Amino acid sequence: MTDLSLSARTRRVPLGAALRAAGAAVLALAFTVALAACLSALTGCSSDEASSAQTGGEKATEGAPTAEAGVLMVASALNSEPYEQATSTSQIGFTVELLRLVGERAGLDVQFAKAVNHKDADQNITPGRPEDVAAKVAAGEADLGASSIPADAALEGVALSEPYLHADYAVVTKMDTGHDDLASIQDAGTVMAVQNDAAIAAWVAENLPEAEVVAFEDGIDALMELNSERAQAAIVDEPRFRRYVQVKEPHLQAVELVASDKDYAFAVAAGNEALLTAVNEALTALRADGSYDALYDSWFGDAGIANEAAASREKGTGNAPEAVQDSTGA
Repeated sequence: MTDLSLSARTRRVPLGAALRAAGAAVLALAFTVALAACLSALTGCSSDEASSAQTGGEKATEGAPTAEAGVLMVASALNSEPYEQATSTSQIGFTVELLRLVGERAGLDVQFAKAVNHKDADQNITPGRPEDVAAKVAAGEADLGASSIPADAALEGVALSEPYLHADYAVVTKMDTGHDDLASIQDAGTVMAVQNDAAIAAWVAENLPEAEVVAFEDGIDALMELNSERAQAAIVDEPRFRRYVQVKEPHLQAVELVASDKDYAFAVAAGNEALLTAVNEALTALRADGSYDALYDSWFGDAGIANEAAASREKGTGNAPEAVQDSTGA
């Protein structure tokens, strides 16, 4: 066996040979370092960047510009179930989880600022409106606004992202009440609990002119009014209806699905094109790799229905697919 220990006194090398060998080693090392520097300059790629490239491009953007480096501060009213909500310890909802995926893609840690509220002239405090959330973003108090903001909203000081969610409207009734189609709720005296939305109001006026309309700021309140049988029907965002029957009340049914132009978008400060681009690119990537559909499925059910509706709109047919009838999909 070869003796490699330091005590092997029989291993002696002449001093001149040792110096020559050491000099050659130094020259070789210097050459290697110089060559590596040249290659780095030619490619413009650091070892960290090369490592990132080998991961398959998991992040669309690294460190988009925000007020605090590496942090995406989000402003929201956090009162729009099931999109954005606050619990005693955190934030939950489809939009909240989607933003965390966007943050991962953009190399940003998503954090939520204190829930935005609205104070009227009489000092009454209510959950913030889209314009209140946009004002926080425009003033630099948050990097991004996410509070069920319509994609066609005209809001000062902000730019809106590509839509991240489309919402048709579901006309909903309670099972086993005899209200199983649109004709059954057209009688005078029918109480309609509706999500407060100009498009919904216009549709009801045209299609259910005899109905008594009760409007709610939150669509969930409209569904609760129906479930308590203080109303015979409700009209809300279709994704909201889907989530409600999944987790709260399976005995509701959609008797009509009304195609709409309603999309939701994120808001960033006007002029922050880099952040807006990072958000849009992240949304595109999440749709492309199936992450968006997986998240949609987990919150609302089959994403294929939403995709079918989107295809119909793009073709200009205006026909929405049949809505899910209850939590079992029957």
